[in-house]
Amino acid sequence: MFRTVVLFSLAIGLLLGGKLSRLGEVRVKRLPWILASFVLKFVAVFLAGRVSPEPVLCTALSVVTYGLLLYGLYPNLNLTGFPLVFAGIVLNFLVIVANQGRMPVDVSILDPVTSAGQIQALPLSLIHQVMPQDVRLGFLADIFKWRFFSKVPTTFSVGDVLMAVGISWFILHGMLRGFSCAPEDARIN
Repeated sequence: MFRTVVLFSLAIGLLLGGKLSRLGEVRVKRLPWILASFVLKFVAVFLAGRVSPEPVLCTALSVVTYGLLLYGLYPNLNLTGFPLVFAGIVLNFLVIVANQGRMPVDVSILDPVTSAGQIQALPLSLIHQVMPQDVRLGFLADIFKWRFFSKVPTTFSVGDVLMAVGISWFILHGMLRGFSCAPEDARIN
């Protein structure tokens, strides 16, 4: 979903006369922390099926991953779209922590034939799980289906929507208007 949002935002930005080079002007603070959270998430994806998704492990992994990400994003809330991205991440974090460290996925909205591989992988995942009967904060879980330019549909949450809108807004604003490059310390030497 996010790749599609980014690609469409870039395409729309270019069609409206925006410049990709303006995105290069952005100064994202604490970028290593943000990148570390993505590395940790990729490690969790790699470990799926190799490590048992115990609640303590999954919760610890989610707390560290989201902790790194939120710590990294916080000083960037002044950037256009980042407050929405931050809010979406917080909503996803809440539902994940409330459900033993894994995002609940409503598999009833997926076609069992085209999504068989995804559904079968959920019990082994350290990040996602089939939505349990006693789900907490279920309205924040992956309860919507996305199938745009994809053979296999995927699920998404309210938090994912906020993040997608924030990312799109950030890209379009950056390409069309650019970002202020004011120095952090404007004192004259």
